[in-house]
Amino acid sequence: MPEPPEHPVGIEGIEALYRECRQRTGSTRRRREGDLPVIVLVGRRGNGKTAVLKWLRHRGSRRPCAMYDFRDAGAVRPHEVARQIAFGLSQRLHRQPPLYFPRLQLGLLAVAPGLTLDGSDARLAGAQLREALRRDEARGQFADQVSNAVGFLQELNLLPVPGVAFAAGLLLRGRSVLPPRAVWRTGLAWYSRHRQHAPLDALVHLNKLSRSTSPADLAEVDEQLCRAFLADLRAGYRRGRRDRNCTVLLDNVDSPGGRPFLDLLVRLRDTDAQDGLDPDPLVVLATASTIRRVPGVSSAGPGLPRIRQAEAVSYRDWADSRPARPHDSTWRWYPVQLPDLTAAEVSRLGARLAPRLPEATPLVHRLTYGHPWSVHLLHGAVSEIIGQGGGDPELRRILEREVEPQDGEGGTGAPHGAGGTGGAVRLEQHALHHLLQDLGDQQRRALVLCSAAREFDTATDAGLLTRFTEQTQRTLGQEVRSRLWLVDPVPEDAGTRGGRGSGYLLGPAAPHLLSSGPVMHTWLRLLLLGELAGLPDSSPLNWTTAHEQLCGWHRDHDRPVDALYHRLALGGLDEVVEHLSARMWELPGTAAWLYELYAVTAAPMRRPVDPEVSAAERADALARELAPRSFRDSRSLAVLTAALWLAADPRNRLPNAAPELNYTISSMFLELAVTSDARIAGLRHEAARYDVHL
Repeated sequence: MPEPPEHPVGIEGIEALYRECRQRTGSTRRRREGDLPVIVLVGRRGNGKTAVLKWLRHRGSRRPCAMYDFRDAGAVRPHEVARQIAFGLSQRLHRQPPLYFPRLQLGLLAVAPGLTLDGSDARLAGAQLREALRRDEARGQFADQVSNAVGFLQELNLLPVPGVAFAAGLLLRGRSVLPPRAVWRTGLAWYSRHRQHAPLDALVHLNKLSRSTSPADLAEVDEQLCRAFLADLRAGYRRGRRDRNCTVLLDNVDSPGGRPFLDLLVRLRDTDAQDGLDPDPLVVLATASTIRRVPGVSSAGPGLPRIRQAEAVSYRDWADSRPARPHDSTWRWYPVQLPDLTAAEVSRLGARLAPRLPEATPLVHRLTYGHPWSVHLLHGAVSEIIGQGGGDPELRRILEREVEPQDGEGGTGAPHGAGGTGGAVRLEQHALHHLLQDLGDQQRRALVLCSAAREFDTATDAGLLTRFTEQTQRTLGQEVRSRLWLVDPVPEDAGTRGGRGSGYLLGPAAPHLLSSGPVMHTWLRLLLLGELAGLPDSSPLNWTTAHEQLCGWHRDHDRPVDALYHRLALGGLDEVVEHLSARMWELPGTAAWLYELYAVTAAPMRRPVDPEVSAAERADALARELAPRSFRDSRSLAVLTAALWLAADPRNRLPNAAPELNYTISSMFLELAVTSDARIAGLRHEAARYDVHL
């Protein structure tokens, strides 16, 4: 018996929604049976979408459940998808009445390649179909003999797809048994339900359409066969008492073939409801890496889409969102965003790998912000560092370690020390390649340049992308948004520098507040900034030219705080300290001054980490080197600014239990308070946020 898949963490809301939609008795009796949403889990590449589906399949494996992956399926037609799903749902289950698909099976026989039904002779056409049914029965008997060996065909498109006739045979014998006579009687009655036609006319017509090259004719074939599939499901649930709806788990529906099937399913549900038919009992749970292929996602203003968060989803939430008079079928879709992992969840995952790993998981979470694939990758690297007796210097170099990339989605590479073998690459390069593999080369190069901007849209507004093609300029923002790599900005305060507290500086009475537009996901931006920092100064697009252009644009648009942010990224520490020194007395209160201090010192650093020097020593050295005037006249403010600038990178906030920079930051705040009569209380309070003994 195969080992159960690992239980993904942080999906409790999705699991509850899954249980609620599958349930057919009890509390959900208040809803009309089968009125079900098309649930689409959306998330960034590496957010664990496939792992969630595999876990849900495991949890639902005692009831009819099928799984299909569109990723490598190509432009598969909707009726072919229905055939594969039926194959999975017809699996024999202990103490469960079987599901049969006679209507679909007879339709599949009618459209089998190489079969031409004689429309002029109903008796001959019937004989042809009955002969095809007998051939499939023989194939089904063979399928019975090998059914145990092909049980893992539940993941249907991981092996060569059976032909139409062979699939029909499997439906007949390899999964759930239904005599050919019953298939013929039930299927023929359904296809001849329109009494103006003779019983076989509909099947002869379907056969004719299947041999056409007209898109409209082929679409009618898809519609008829998918309608037969849903009719079989309704009949199967009318026959026997069932406590759970059946489930289909569809991976990568944003690939070709995914939307055509789901669009047809939704359209059939609409027409079936209009015709007064019972809703079908099929729970559809799909995944997508881009929201561009998911209906029901609306904009919440410039930049970010509005998607239900996993912790807030429920059947009632979906049902309550249905408009009284729907103008289209969008309401049937229920997009749900997969979450990143919390710090506690990252720690729990680390504990599964090694007892000492949770000691280093704060660094993993602060770097990745809980991106699941990246957490797993860094956990592997940290585990190896600990196993080799490494400490903080090695952890600071964690992104420089080498990995052996592995094939396939979710492959995390095998971290090892410097001097790896084979195709080893730096961890940061491997991670960036994995996260952006859906983008083109020029889009990736443009995104590297965009990482210089604090706010994503500023890169376009400031003209950073003018050297790229018009298509890249036009599509890059849409691509990054649709793949959910843009997020709301994180408040800059003690919480992002190793201290305590977050969000306490939101909305101070500062004259130059930062805009709150979408920003790049922190982990992705960190990796891209590493690429930007590595570009040579001789390149027309590099760290210096990007930040100079952004600095000038912000000054021209009267955004002094943003301009200083980029001046600091260029090493202009003296200018920044002089500005902050003057603003200490100009701003109306300590909170407004702290707001500017944290906003400016969030600037990226071209060489953020020096493993050979402690972060505290480097703060003092940076203040001496980059701000000689300020170091002489206002040492405490110069060192404080340098320390906060360094602390913006989590690798400089080690050891986790007592970051060495905390002492420096706290001491400089206290020294600054001594010379700032009107700011003593506020600065002392801020110093206390970095006291590791509290």
